[in-house]
Amino acid sequence: MKQTLTSILVLALATCAWAQEKETTRITTTTTTVAKSEFDLLGGETWNVTDATPFMCGAWDLRLAGRWTETARTSEGNGDGRGDDTDDRWTIQPNLVWGVAENWELSLTVPINNIENLSDAPEGNYDSYFGILWRFKEQEGFWPAMALGSNLRIPTGEDSNGVDWELRLALTNEYDSGIRSHLNFFGITANGDNIEDLRHFQYGAVAGLDGPLCADGAVRWVLDYMYRISDHDGGGGQNIGEAGWQWQINECNKLGMSVQVGLDHAEETSDIGAALTYAYTILP
Repeated sequence: MKQTLTSILVLALATCAWAQEKETTRITTTTTTVAKSEFDLLGGETWNVTDATPFMCGAWDLRLAGRWTETARTSEGNGDGRGDDTDDRWTIQPNLVWGVAENWELSLTVPINNIENLSDAPEGNYDSYFGILWRFKEQEGFWPAMALGSNLRIPTGEDSNGVDWELRLALTNEYDSGIRSHLNFFGITANGDNIEDLRHFQYGAVAGLDGPLCADGAVRWVLDYMYRISDHDGGGGQNIGEAGWQWQINECNKLGMSVQVGLDHAEETSDIGAALTYAYTILP
């Protein structure tokens, strides 16, 4: 009898230990998993690619981005070579993003260009950009999620005029591995007169990938490539590659960083650049 009671006691203790371990594992998994909605990339501030995932419904994102680009000056500028005679440009971009409804996102940004020398900033500095993103189809089987994005430039800046409008189709497909693929097509109608020989219709495309760098998906790597026609009539195309990462620090804080490289050495393409974005989320 004593042996039987001992066996039952050992079995009961082992069962309790197994159940406690299972419960602990379940709780740990729940608290460390990043929600799918938090995979929304910091597009426009940090990346050239736009994610078809709208921002979390009812939430607000307060974003602050900094961009730096370096372009070799040409003989038409203040230099005549591609050596050390370069042109650095800095931009600060505050952005407000609102998940206005399910599958809908609104945004407002006012970039500040040439912050190192605001007295020599280009025309149109402090222009306002109003954006909207609508996901009209979620991912189903082999069909990716699809969204339409629109961005409107209002000439609220210095010596600015004309209204520019961009329409973009964004496709995003997520795979079992956690890797996602993105494809964007965009067209722009540009109507300001601050650029000589302005091309009034511009277009381009972006292809990108992002995927998890850790088990819970809180840190993700990002790659993208963009082709865009030149701003100038008669100019060639721009080819830019980007690489970086995005970190979901917690449910309210995220950080993204990218570096970009010009792949064509065209006059309109930056030779090298970098972007850093911090975002604070106000949850509903």
